[in-house]
Amino acid sequence: MNTTAFNLLKTLCITLAILALLWVGYAWWVGDNLVLPWQVESTLKTRPFLLEYFQLNSKPSGVVADQIISWQKFTTGEMQYLLWPQYALLAIFMILLIVGSVASTYLNRFSYFVFSGLLIFAFIQLRLEELGVAHPYLTYGLIGGYLLLSYFFHAFKRQSSVLTRTLSMTLFYGTFLALIHWLPNMQYPGVVMLSFGITGPLLWAALFIVFIAGDNLFSLFKLTTQGAPKGKNGLMHFGIVGLIYLGLTGLLFAQKNEDIRFSLYLVEPLTLLLASMVSGYLCFDQKITTINVGGDIIVLKKWLYPLACALTLGLMAYAKINAIDSLQNALEWVIIIGHLAFGAAFFIYALINFIPPLLQNIQVWHMFFQGPRTPMLTVRLFSIILVVGGFLYLEYRPYHQAKAGQYAMLACLAEKIDNKLLATQYYRQSVFFDFYNYRSNYALAQLATSALEKEEIPQHYSAIVRGRPNAKARVALGNYYAQNSDLYRSLSSLMYSPEIEQSPEARNNLGMAHYEYQNYDSAYKYFSSTRKNAAMVGEANLSALNYDVAALVDFDTTIQYEYIEDLHLKINRQALANAQNQYFPFDHELHPDTLLSRETLFYLYNAALAQKRPDAQKLIETITYYQSSPKNLAYNTFLQTALSFAYYHAGEVTKAFLSIDEVIASDYGAAAFPYYVKAIWAYDQGQANLTVECINNARKRGYNEQGLLDFMEDLKTVKNYDRAADFSKELKALVNNKAQLTDQEYIDSLIHLAGKNAFDTHSTLQTFELLENEGAEAEKLYNIMVDNLKVNPNSAEFHEVYIYLCAKNRFRTFAETSFEKLETLVSQEKLETIRKEFERLLERNAPTLNQ
Repeated sequence: MNTTAFNLLKTLCITLAILALLWVGYAWWVGDNLVLPWQVESTLKTRPFLLEYFQLNSKPSGVVADQIISWQKFTTGEMQYLLWPQYALLAIFMILLIVGSVASTYLNRFSYFVFSGLLIFAFIQLRLEELGVAHPYLTYGLIGGYLLLSYFFHAFKRQSSVLTRTLSMTLFYGTFLALIHWLPNMQYPGVVMLSFGITGPLLWAALFIVFIAGDNLFSLFKLTTQGAPKGKNGLMHFGIVGLIYLGLTGLLFAQKNEDIRFSLYLVEPLTLLLASMVSGYLCFDQKITTINVGGDIIVLKKWLYPLACALTLGLMAYAKINAIDSLQNALEWVIIIGHLAFGAAFFIYALINFIPPLLQNIQVWHMFFQGPRTPMLTVRLFSIILVVGGFLYLEYRPYHQAKAGQYAMLACLAEKIDNKLLATQYYRQSVFFDFYNYRSNYALAQLATSALEKEEIPQHYSAIVRGRPNAKARVALGNYYAQNSDLYRSLSSLMYSPEIEQSPEARNNLGMAHYEYQNYDSAYKYFSSTRKNAAMVGEANLSALNYDVAALVDFDTTIQYEYIEDLHLKINRQALANAQNQYFPFDHELHPDTLLSRETLFYLYNAALAQKRPDAQKLIETITYYQSSPKNLAYNTFLQTALSFAYYHAGEVTKAFLSIDEVIASDYGAAAFPYYVKAIWAYDQGQANLTVECINNARKRGYNEQGLLDFMEDLKTVKNYDRAADFSKELKALVNNKAQLTDQEYIDSLIHLAGKNAFDTHSTLQTFELLENEGAEAEKLYNIMVDNLKVNPNSAEFHEVYIYLCAKNRFRTFAETSFEKLETLVSQEKLETIRKEFERLLERNAPTLNQ
């Protein structure tokens, strides 16, 4: 045998086994989250909130605005179809066929025919006729080609190197795969072959599991007897450990058959399988010599054994990662039944055979498989009978579950090619074979469209959770009831479920169900308990609950949040800070593509409602940044409303009124709420006439919310109306601090104050006078006064200053428009005086005009 080729092939087989083991670990870590990922469904609800600006008749009064509160619950999306696990499994199986065919050529004549019979049976189980090509000659060609090629090397070319045999078999099976790929007129022919022929790989896995099922008992026998100083002690140790091992496998059987309720968390079928694989490899030489296989034992141990491990583990990983639990259950049943049957038979065999020599202090573990008193062949036959008895006891459930898994695979493939009718038929056939089938029941619930099918949706989810605890099915069932407004069943379906103990997602949804029932203490309990695993969602819901509780009682949260960057958490924490009149720092990283998400929009809106915000300018710049992008045109009105609140709460009254006017102008039909806001702000600024005007406009547009009605009622009893706009303190502080500023800083500060609040006419005119004394540009002053007049168009003083600024900027036509308005505000004598001054200033600036 070519040593280099042999070592390469051995390395390939061992590598595949290691990769399959890693795949199993990945599958158990990921679970079914690739094929059915968890999703978070956000529900953004409004909560009325009073922005208190003043006391009206000794009662808090202001704007009643809606804050946004984010609630989140877990759900699942559509079932995904993953191609790569199928191709990975198909690759392992094809490599097993190649290496197995090569290995068969090294066996003796009897073993060759037995092994070839197993291979041919696997070929038949592939059901190649379903490809619709040359039926039944494709299967005949595969069987005949294998027999001719393998027998050629087995009988005529026995001296051929392992490399020659491997390349020949690879070429044969590669040609066959090429035919399968190119001849059928269909998509994914390799996956079709695997889906219809999954029984072939399952058969190999089952035979391998039976082959290694008793090896754990041998390892325990060797471990407990080889190092004991006295045979009696070794016998006692083996008896105790063996009984514990059989007890655990018996408990696994009872647990799997639902005869007991408690769970063996650390002992699973996969644990037994991995232990048996290690034990089987370590005792392979002793065991195989007694079977009288003949040929080269190394070929079986170094090639076939790792590949059989890879195929079995690959099937387990494939079933897990694709949520085809029927296949997983079938394999687990084979593992449990095989280990229980062989364990019991080998345990009895060991006691019968080795009690006398052990009592004589003789080491006998190396003779375990030789059977000096009770023939090992008899024990193996007895074990096989026990395995068959286990299948009969279960009424062939493992076989039915394997068939259910096969139909689930076919249904997934039908969905992949958009044949929904065929997929539904396959799923129903799968459920027929296995009532508790996870994937098929879940898919049927998703595919339900007609009224009759929708009535079956709870039955499908219930069937899944009756088979075994399943958080996703439980959550889907609760969500189904919630969507149909059946709050009682939504709560009860989650409340007493076993998934609550292990699934943070189910606990979160249970907390939501309790919240809908107004069981706030229970909701708090379950939201708090999810923070370790579903932390961001749990914290966001906890903060939303804190907001609602704060609305009922004087509640001050002491919770230390971890995921402070989570947007949903920031939405709710900002709302809570607003309700408690506290400062919550604004923190947001601008999106380079300027596209605004709905959650970000609501966070900006909640932040704009905060009345105490030292970082208001940062918030205003952020809103303006997103508003400038055409991508966010759909949100423009909402953004403009948020910007209005941000300006007003920052003390920029003029900009706030200009901004809210833009909201009104953008859609007069939906201007009711902006007019209401403007009425409150007008009252706050001492503008009684504007207040009445805005109230009437809001009522005309159908705004009859309680906040406005209460405001109107309170206005009727107002006696001392002392509200007035006033920023004189800021102006005085600026003038007093002039020495600390450069000339440009002083002018910039005055310009800011000049456009701060158009309703404080006196302070605004003072600011303009100071700016003229400092030599500020007339054009800048003109632009500021234009905005002031838009907000306060009935101020005669503003019109006078505006007319003079028009003269300085040589805007005669604009000044004439203002003169028309001024005629209604001042006496004729005053108007003439203003016109003379206008003409004088215009004439003074005439030389500049002529240059």
